[in-house]
Amino acid sequence: MGLFDKYKQSKFEIKPFGKVKKEDIVRIEKLFDVILPNDYKKFLSNCNGGAVSNNKFNEIHLDEVNGNINIDILYGIHTGNSSSDIEYWTNEYVKDLLKKTIIIGDSLQHGFIVLICDGSNDGIYYYDDSYYFDSSNDESNIYLIAENFEEFWKSLNK
Repeated sequence: MGLFDKYKQSKFEIKPFGKVKKEDIVRIEKLFDVILPNDYKKFLSNCNGGAVSNNKFNEIHLDEVNGNINIDILYGIHTGNSSSDIEYWTNEYVKDLLKKTIIIGDSLQHGFIVLICDGSNDGIYYYDDSYYFDSSNDESNIYLIAENFEEFWKSLNK
């Protein structure tokens, strides 16, 4: 059993949206001109995102702002609801995002969890579009959470 196969047994509780087909993942990659990392593709294949339980395990500390966020939802593909869909949210904010970035979730603080796949800044970041943190402004409102999706997932299961 792999890391994401154990989502039901993890401390971080997520109610998955189900599985997604490989061709749907490929379509998202083409649509947003990204190559998604294998660890994230595996997560999509096994869970396709999901609704997150609000408990102590959904909290992430952001060193750059010395503050915390709480993961609310991890988006999926073709979830049947635009409020939980990668394509919908990425299209809504595409003009505000760095190139080769997709929105993969949101926080209770009204910010987004983004995945950057540009080759030099790869990783999972918190995009504070609502300027929740005092230090956030138009020039600086993206904060590193993890170098990759597997590291992000493990940080939620400490």
